[in-house]
Amino acid sequence: MQKADAGQRFVAAFIDGLVGYVPILVLGFISYQLAMVGYLITIAYHLTKDAIPAQGNFFGGQSIGKKLMKIKVIKEDTGQGIVGDWGTAIVRQISLMIPIFGIVDALMVFGDEKKRFGDKWANTIVVKE
Repeated sequence: MQKADAGQRFVAAFIDGLVGYVPILVLGFISYQLAMVGYLITIAYHLTKDAIPAQGNFFGGQSIGKKLMKIKVIKEDTGQGIVGDWGTAIVRQISLMIPIFGIVDALMVFGDEKKRFGDKWANTIVVKE
């Protein structure tokens, strides 16, 4: 399998960022208190987006951004996707939520390995479909 390039990963992350903030905007439009619920939904999406089982044409081991960019996360040792593997999905994303460290982590996809700390910690790689 061919590893996804940095451009594909960044565009997918940008799309997922937009998708993730929809609940905050929609619920926040209704009321400030509901915006907090939207914020929790957004965090849950970002932590688990690559483990969510298939819902129609989306998910099934791919976030919406990854689906649109035709890339996916697989376990490096088995080549299997991480559908339903909530722990692996969360481990992959934790590093991006640490201020400053998350920026350094994201930039690691430009290296020779094309892997972030999250990928190393979870023993995953992002590949082209």
